[in-house]
Amino acid sequence: MKKSILSVIAIALVSVFAFTSCEKEKTMTDYLTTGKGWSLSVAECTNGYVFDDNTTINNLFDGYVYDCEKDDVIKFNADGFEYLNPGADVCEWEPSQESSIGAWAIDEEQLLLNMQIPFFYDDDAEQCKIINLTKDELKVSYTFTLTEDEAKGKPGTYTFVLTYVPAK
Repeated sequence: MKKSILSVIAIALVSVFAFTSCEKEKTMTDYLTTGKGWSLSVAECTNGYVFDDNTTINNLFDGYVYDCEKDDVIKFNADGFEYLNPGADVCEWEPSQESSIGAWAIDEEQLLLNMQIPFFYDDDAEQCKIINLTKDELKVSYTFTLTEDEAKGKPGTYTFVLTYVPAK
């Protein structure tokens, strides 16, 4: 009797290990494309963003990202396109419903994500460096140079670090 109970327990343990070890390991693409999308939670300029009036900010929520952009949700669909849902507070220049804002691509080996940064409002995908990508966080950095003809700030090279969390 003891041998049959031990055999049943051994078979049960082997079955549990067999089923749990077969679970596919998630890739960065899996994390990026699952769920309801991503909401911007932190936006920083690591070297201080300088406006035309010479004020400087590190927290981009302090005057760079508009209030109406703070509830935007971006979604990376498996079709290769990035979508923007403007949320409840819609900016006058944003579409009032979810719409495609461009294509995205990921290079998991080099940790690069080509994406539209929603508050840039351009047609070009920006090549961002992936700092972290899990089910709980998408954190990227993007370095760019402003020239004299750019409207929002002083000429210079800036690095933005953007942290997104799963949308609710």
